[in-house]
Amino acid sequence: MKRILFPVLILIAVCLLIGDLINPEGSILIGDEGRNTEGTLAFSVRTVTYNGAYAPRNSGAIWITNAQNQFVKTIKVWADTYRWTLIRWIASSNQNTTGAVTSASYNSHQLHNITWNGKNHQNLEMPDGEYKINVEFTEHNATAANMGKYKQVPFMKGINPIDITIPNETYFRDMTLGWNPIITNGSIFGTVMDTQGNPFAGATVSAGSIHATTNTAGIYSISLAPGIYNVSCSINGYQAYTSAALEVFSGQDIQHNIILNPVSNSDDLNPASGIGMKTAYPNPFLASTKFGYYADKNCRLEVFNIRGQRVIGKDLPATKQGWSETVWDGKADNGTRCPSGIYTIVLRQGNHRQSQRVMLNN
Repeated sequence: MKRILFPVLILIAVCLLIGDLINPEGSILIGDEGRNTEGTLAFSVRTVTYNGAYAPRNSGAIWITNAQNQFVKTIKVWADTYRWTLIRWIASSNQNTTGAVTSASYNSHQLHNITWNGKNHQNLEMPDGEYKINVEFTEHNATAANMGKYKQVPFMKGINPIDITIPNETYFRDMTLGWNPIITNGSIFGTVMDTQGNPFAGATVSAGSIHATTNTAGIYSISLAPGIYNVSCSINGYQAYTSAALEVFSGQDIQHNIILNPVSNSDDLNPASGIGMKTAYPNPFLASTKFGYYADKNCRLEVFNIRGQRVIGKDLPATKQGWSETVWDGKADNGTRCPSGIYTIVLRQGNHRQSQRVMLNN
């Protein structure tokens, strides 16, 4: 029986290891590529007359677009006969009013209070990231050459709540914006094994102040509130392991396998050769982010976007004494600026690697 069980455990561990290796950051996000934080957006705006031909009677629309200005959902339309005057809304939505509040044109201007549940017109949860609230209204027979008034307000859908007051403008006043996310725990789980794929039972794995013990198959699981954690594990005779910062998302699970390397045979007090990475700062970042790294010999730095596509790759020299520092300026290998989003920085040296996630906000 033992002869059968042991190869099975090895096969399971190796399969997990292979699954880990095909993912550039060394941790596999189970579920969607990014976060899909549930929540509610509340937005208020008061329109102000521009003394058009039909003022103060006005038609208007409020709708959501993504960072690329692609249509997501119409929230409110107050227009009937004069709906055709909403040039921008029609071009964006093709007059899609699924799930929207609709009414006839208003006889006077008023405060509009709208909410958005984070879903598109097909009732599908939208991934976290930048979105835009679009407000358009008209008081005349608008055309493409002579459109009505328009306001666009960007915001970030994610795990961070928002509560802001937006300065008044000539035609848009009393603007407030609030995003209230629904936060649930995520988790980090995986297998602790040696370099041959043999699992370690009874190993203690820690993430912050939370601890878990591996079962007979070397598997651990830690439930965590959303945030950034370093995962650590140590066993006598093996190098102490500490991961680079891992970001736990609300309601999602990250698979993170731990491979422990034996201590150096030449010196029982010193660990075998390897690499290390400190937390990037600032994160999120705009112009650039930097982090410390340690490497006893030359290593490779790579950055991947959320789809797993490599953005840059460059060689880094060994650090002669202590830690060194390197910077990513948010640009790809060809020198172009990368779009806003989540990226994974990976430090590689042979079979060793460290990784962490950063957010670029352009």
